[in-house]
Amino acid sequence: MILLTLFNLLLLLHVSKATDCVKRTYSGDTFVCVCDAKQCDTLNVEDKIEPNVVHIYDTDQKSSRLEKSETPVDSIKAKSYSSNQFVLNVDTSDLKQKILGFGGCFTDGAVININTLSEDLVKQFMNDYFSKSGLQYNIGRVPIGGSDSSVRAYSLDDTEFDFDLSHFALAEEDTKYRLPMLKLAQQINPEFRAFGSAWSAPAWMKVNHALNGAGGLIWTPGDVYYKLWAKYYVKYLNAYLNEGFKFWGLTTENEPAEGFRQGYAWNALAMTPEEIRDFVKLDLGPALVAAGWGKENLTLMINDDNTNDIESYSSVLLNDAEAAKYVSGIAYHWYSRNYPSSYQILAKVHDQYPNYFLFSSEAGEFGVASQFLGTWNRAEDYAIDILEGLQHWSTGWTDWALAVNTAGGPNWAKNWVDATIVINETAQEYYKNPMYYVLAHFTKFLPIGSTRVGCSVENAPANVHTTSFITPDNKLVLILINTNNDHVDLTINGFAKVAVSTTLKPRSIRNMVIAL
Repeated sequence: MILLTLFNLLLLLHVSKATDCVKRTYSGDTFVCVCDAKQCDTLNVEDKIEPNVVHIYDTDQKSSRLEKSETPVDSIKAKSYSSNQFVLNVDTSDLKQKILGFGGCFTDGAVININTLSEDLVKQFMNDYFSKSGLQYNIGRVPIGGSDSSVRAYSLDDTEFDFDLSHFALAEEDTKYRLPMLKLAQQINPEFRAFGSAWSAPAWMKVNHALNGAGGLIWTPGDVYYKLWAKYYVKYLNAYLNEGFKFWGLTTENEPAEGFRQGYAWNALAMTPEEIRDFVKLDLGPALVAAGWGKENLTLMINDDNTNDIESYSSVLLNDAEAAKYVSGIAYHWYSRNYPSSYQILAKVHDQYPNYFLFSSEAGEFGVASQFLGTWNRAEDYAIDILEGLQHWSTGWTDWALAVNTAGGPNWAKNWVDATIVINETAQEYYKNPMYYVLAHFTKFLPIGSTRVGCSVENAPANVHTTSFITPDNKLVLILINTNNDHVDLTINGFAKVAVSTTLKPRSIRNMVIAL
């Protein structure tokens, strides 16, 4: 294996790295890349690929961050392989789902953190996420009102018994911070689009009269409070539209199952699958259509919760034709994930409801951010979740907060979290965690409209994950993850005109790209 690894290295024609990463090591097992007003690395992926040349991009635990190499197909042509050799078979005629996009959440905490940077650093930060020299994010999630990632608990109408919602208004978090960021993201990347998710209705609409804790809306779907909640959504969509930003999508609500948990620490709204079905059918769907936000103008997604509840929330609603007619997709979160069972559930839901797309609407790691700077296994967690979701019919993936401070906030509920980028306001710098570079292997290589194609494995070792896509400009992209501590050799059929061989570095992710 060592000889094969050396052989492959010698065949590389050209090697380049993510531009000028300023490495710094903290408590993690690898490094972060530091960005400030003087220096910041960029991500470079070449659009043009010569015929019969393979572009390879590597990120690993020890040293590489989207390191690029080129090699002719003939130089990696497989000589022969034994019956127990690890083989990947790609079938470009087996077309599956298309990509909708990748992105992150514009939480209150995130946009407040970003605004602690200087004006030039804000632009640099946003380019790192949304520009061609960055991750090229094209999706944003937006909390409707407050979430745990806020400096306070609030809704957009906290005036009790305001049954005509005359006191409804966007918050300062929307007008001062979030809207300018959303518009800047759209300016940087014209393909950028956003969807909204509400954590809780106003407390006065709920049986427990609180934004957090266990409690749903007063009365039942079809009654006044459910009508008000649907009207609240419409007013929100229109308020943003009046400010010059049009939403692409909306979820029925964030994590409805959490609203049944006694003592739940932050914003939540309990709804059973049956209540959401009837809310969509009797209240939300008709209100959206009447206001011009029907399926032609707005993508409505259900569930927006963990995969352990996705079957019940999907089946109850989608088996009802009057509710299902308003729905386009099924959103899910990663927090209850187990490999491989959670991803098998996704495939099962797809098989039952193939006309409704699956989409990962939230994923993130917990803890005080400064304690996890440069932690590689968090990057692997992201990579595996994205890849296995895609392999089981997901159409995209959304990170949690775009940025946290070094404490993992702000967060009024003290639910401290990690992030792909961590901002240090005092030092006027920010840190790109390893997750950032792992995300690039998906976000920069699978543009909107990329199509997954079939791939199967023979004699696959444990802890190796594979997927394959054809992009709209007719490139074939392989994404290969190795979480083992050793190199892995494999032979690939169907990628080029001949079988090719490659070696995955320990604890790494590799993309191989060829023009078809």
